Amino acid sequence: MLNKASLDNESKPLLLRGLVNKANWCYINATLQALLVCPPFFNLMRQVELIPEREASTSTPILDSIPLVTTNINPCMVVIFGNLYCPALLFSANTGKTPKSDFRTGPNLEPSYIGKMLATIESTLSAKGHQEDAEEFLSCLLNGIHEEMIVLSKLDPPLPKPESHESSEGVQDDLNIVAVEGQTMDKEEEDAGDWEQVGPRNKSSITRVASFPSSLISDIFGGCLRSSVHQTGAKESANVEPFFCLQLDIQNVSCIEDALNHLTVKEELQGFTCSKTNAQIDVSRRVSFEVLPKVLILHLKRFIYSKNGSQKLQKHVDYPLELVIGRELLSPNVKGKYTLPKKTYKLCAVVYHHGKISSGGHYTADILHPTHGWVHTDDTKLKLVSSSFVLKPSPSKNPYLLYYRRADQIMK
Repeated sequence: MLNKASLDNESKPLLLRGLVNKANWCYINATLQALLVCPPFFNLMRQVELIPEREASTSTPILDSIPLVTTNINPCMVVIFGNLYCPALLFSANTGKTPKSDFRTGPNLEPSYIGKMLATIESTLSAKGHQEDAEEFLSCLLNGIHEEMIVLSKLDPPLPKPESHESSEGVQDDLNIVAVEGQTMDKEEEDAGDWEQVGPRNKSSITRVASFPSSLISDIFGGCLRSSVHQTGAKESANVEPFFCLQLDIQNVSCIEDALNHLTVKEELQGFTCSKTNAQIDVSRRVSFEVLPKVLILHLKRFIYSKNGSQKLQKHVDYPLELVIGRELLSPNVKGKYTLPKKTYKLCAVVYHHGKISSGGHYTADILHPTHGWVHTDDTKLKLVSSSFVLKPSPSKNPYLLYYRRADQIMK
């Protein structure tokens, strides 16, 4: 039963395999390889695969694309997230470790069931020969699995709820409830829409939290941004919105840290007047992190669209192996709740776009293997690379999606 599945952060020994590029599926291949090195997702997919006697359901086509029996007859998503668990091939019987130089790969696979799944859900991604976007596919996959898990959870007998979802540090993991200085929003308050919260220094604000039922997918990738509007002589109003993939503008920045600062910088809003006096009033808006996800995916917005068409930003943007979300980027409500390990992230995958136009090009990925270190994946081609290869890509390829794991979720 799905409600018996749980998150497991342990990195498993993986036998990497190349993925066949059929009908411009490079964006699918690069995304799957990146998700492969996100242990909680990889381990969750293996649990879904092992759920016994799960009948196919047209209401869950994405999860239904994962066959119950791990087999080489149908090379598909379950083989990627199931048969790659091969400890005998990777670990020495004496030491439990494998030399980094002993890099082995398995036979190539064709993720054909992904194409069938996209056709089932009538996604434009399934169109033959249609060049698509890695971020679009990732969002389709994560949102789809999230929604299907919610559907399946309603079919499962409810299990007793734990007393609290919070850690000893008080960080709330459930995106359906936002903890604020000892307060929470219950179901009735959620249905009511706006609710008043008292934050640090007894400052009150009117907060609207978007309804977002939780799932094991949101437990992994789900974060929340708080958008606060300050107006002279009025209470602060705020919206809390969830995200799986954080969109970052890069037009005027040179590094990821600057892009995050740009996202959260205070913005002065113009053109607001007082309804009583008709005098101009000061209004500002600021975005901050309310919930930090276990796996943070950053989308570098390289494609700029306008009425005259589209163009790609090919500029270089620096990104670190270790990323710290500064205290100044956090909502006042959670600044004291996120200790350093809970706001420190380690890079585990980079998805690149090759080419000069948004409607074409090629996708590859660099992934951090738990045994061998960094591996460059280009459809069926796999090779070991250095961290400098990852951090300083050639001008012909541009980092497009960055995958980071939170340090407190990485098992030693």
